[in-house]
Amino acid sequence: MKSIQLFSRMALFLALMILSAYIQITLPTPFMPMHITMQLFTAILCGFCLPDRYAFLCMFTYILVGLLGFPVFASGGGLQYIMKPTFGFVLGFLACSTICAIVYKRKSPVSLKEYFLVGLTGLISFYIVGNIYYYFSFPILMNTRIPLWLSLTNGFLVSIIPDILICFLACKVAKTLQILIK
Repeated sequence: MKSIQLFSRMALFLALMILSAYIQITLPTPFMPMHITMQLFTAILCGFCLPDRYAFLCMFTYILVGLLGFPVFASGGGLQYIMKPTFGFVLGFLACSTICAIVYKRKSPVSLKEYFLVGLTGLISFYIVGNIYYYFSFPILMNTRIPLWLSLTNGFLVSIIPDILICFLACKVAKTLQILIK
């Protein structure tokens, strides 16, 4: 694929990532609200539609734009966003998209089930990065220790069912797009 096409797709996914931050449902959880956005959908789809380096670069650019102060994250933007325990889930989009791209390239899925398994690897990486940051940031950033069960409730249990559905939808769209692109 030509580099101009790849950069065009990157720009498209960057724009989709920014727009999808504003399509959100806020869940009232202890300590701070958690947002379910369509960004996970976009990150997974990006991993299917871009090579791994470009998927990484796209999500890295998204994070950089947000940290530079542009309100592209679900709750705004700016360097101070690093101080939020939920910033780990923003970093999780980077892991999700990159892992999806790597596994997609290696496995070359054909069936929807295979696509879904690739998408789940991205979803798992998203949750691992997000929850590790969430759990360990509380004592450092908030000067408060929270039990592991509460961290996992806030960062996993309340959103896993909708996120699995979002993952399935992204995989279904990715499979359809791959048919149309080829």
